[in-house]
Amino acid sequence: MAAVALDQYLASILNSNTDDTNELKLKSGNKNFDLFTIYLENHNTGIHRYGKDVSTILYVVRGAVTVKSNEKTLLLKAGNVLLLIENCEYEIQNQTNDAVLTKLKFKPGFKYHVFFKKFACKDPQEYKVIKKIVNVLENEHMLWLKNNQVTRPAQVMQNVVNGYLNDEIFVGGLIIAELTVLLILSIRARRMVTSAGLNKTKFEGSALDNYIDTHFANITLTQAAKYFGFNPNYFSNMVKRKTGKSFVDHVDERRMQEARNLLAQPDISLKEIIARVGYSSKSFFYKKFNQYYHQTPATMREELFRQANINLK
Repeated sequence: MAAVALDQYLASILNSNTDDTNELKLKSGNKNFDLFTIYLENHNTGIHRYGKDVSTILYVVRGAVTVKSNEKTLLLKAGNVLLLIENCEYEIQNQTNDAVLTKLKFKPGFKYHVFFKKFACKDPQEYKVIKKIVNVLENEHMLWLKNNQVTRPAQVMQNVVNGYLNDEIFVGGLIIAELTVLLILSIRARRMVTSAGLNKTKFEGSALDNYIDTHFANITLTQAAKYFGFNPNYFSNMVKRKTGKSFVDHVDERRMQEARNLLAQPDISLKEIIARVGYSSKSFFYKKFNQYYHQTPATMREELFRQANINLK
């Protein structure tokens, strides 16, 4: 694959396509890889219906996609992953013009529960979590990993797709490891959404943190209040009362955490980091950063590079 961003490369395939088929098959770079085949969802008109298919993972590389399955309609955004079990019927009802949807179709007979149980340790808590996930998949036929495009799980999915496209050795083992990491990170971040919980609007526990973690880059108080089912003023006061911090403070804190994580990556410019975490003003970002860390982004980046033994000179 050419040395361009994954979303741009896949979008170029869609843009140059002239076929009217619903799916475009992507060829694996390693001819011996047989765990799954990746397809791109075409942008031809109409609802795309699929039934009695193999176990499939939908991954939205960019844009947004409306999917209906098991009588539930889901709006998948960039970074989101949807696991569908074998023989699960689903529809791709709509895609934004810039949407890039990849579909990992496993070979016939692949079962998620067999894959998941392989990496569960003997720890009772881990076994309990895996059992719950397997039960959700068997009963609801799908599992939604509601990551966003700048989180590590989404980056892991990009590694999976890139690994499939490139001709490299040990690609099978690496992809299995990446899929394991994807699930574990999603479990830890509590980004899993079951169909039974899609309509919950009750403000409880870590719900606010989970919501901000998914939407911090382009979030507003009004949007959050609507999501939780409250009037914006009431919601703002409730957040302050229950957590001791304002809604804006929660968002800024999460943005600063992400900024620190991104500063440790040498291939991302400061300008891009500011945009990724949701700020439009460089001076305002610097002001907030100094308030939280009492140093400039450049100073912190130098320190992070020293800790990681990264020398760019």
